[in-house]
Amino acid sequence: MKRCNTAAIRAAKRRAAKGPGAEVPDWAFHANDKAVCDALATGRHGESLREYFGTPAYKELCVLAASAKKLKRAGGPRVLIIPGIMGSRLGGSNRRGAKTGSRSVLWIDPIRIGAGRLTDLKLPSAKSIRPMGVLLFSYARLKLQLDIAGFDAMFFPYDWRRGIDELGAALASTIAAGGKPVMLIAHSMGGLIARVATKRLPKRSVRKLILLGTPNRGSYAPVQALRGTYPFVRKLARLDLRHTPEQLAQRVFCTFPGIYQLLPPPGPGSKIDLLDSGRWPRVGPKPDATLLARVAAVRALLAAPDARMMHIVGVNRETVVAVRRTATGFEYSLSANGDGTVPVAMASLPRLKSYLI
Repeated sequence: MKRCNTAAIRAAKRRAAKGPGAEVPDWAFHANDKAVCDALATGRHGESLREYFGTPAYKELCVLAASAKKLKRAGGPRVLIIPGIMGSRLGGSNRRGAKTGSRSVLWIDPIRIGAGRLTDLKLPSAKSIRPMGVLLFSYARLKLQLDIAGFDAMFFPYDWRRGIDELGAALASTIAAGGKPVMLIAHSMGGLIARVATKRLPKRSVRKLILLGTPNRGSYAPVQALRGTYPFVRKLARLDLRHTPEQLAQRVFCTFPGIYQLLPPPGPGSKIDLLDSGRWPRVGPKPDATLLARVAAVRALLAAPDARMMHIVGVNRETVVAVRRTATGFEYSLSANGDGTVPVAMASLPRLKSYLI
């Protein structure tokens, strides 16, 4: 999640630096995933894509996209790439395009964020917000490399505000509708969604599930997001000219079931039961007690590890590995035993084959 969010902020800053009237970078922020990959392969919209990805990544992706286009073969093994939390673009119908059904990106467009529009993401909402693709600066390289290797790779973007139970059911339906077995590559929260889907499907439907930095036992990053102290939330607030990090946390992120379901459940070694709303600080943003109460039941829907699953876990990045309540709020303990977001101990599960990177 950390790498995805860092890339998002960098791209957002490049977009914001051009201003709301700038046409050059705007195309890449609003084009669909296929159009961007096609443009990388053909050299179209080069200036916009350079602004979007940054020059080094843009040059690498152009080479990969051209190779993938040349080598693309129909009928390869089917792979679904499931991004992490905040890794899918979200948007809704704009006023000018309402009659034609066109949609405009909200997540992540820094111009709209700067205008205070992040509050449009809160739940429940009368606004129609839906996934519009993935954040390609985090996932394009993976897809193109799979294409080159002969796989039929596709993205599964999703509304990461929603619960993993709802999203897992949607993924299971997508796999079943495809009519043939798939392999899943799932990052962060996407791994939990994939585990829910795997439990709902016949074993033959999912040939392999590769998890990438999935918080199988939770993570403390959602605690910080709900409190407005997570570094990414604070960076977002620098773009948002109307809301503080604490306001964004309370009015927006505290309404997302998906974030709550990434919290660590109580267990041996836990210093605090984070699913008990009474254990949270009274000052500052407060979690929704109803959403907290649903977490245990939803996490019970996760498939147990089996021979089809493996996990690639990041290490040697400063990571929050524990939290305790103090008189003034929460205090966090840091260690390099994690990927920057998920501690190794909370990524690991018994009988789940894991590799450290």
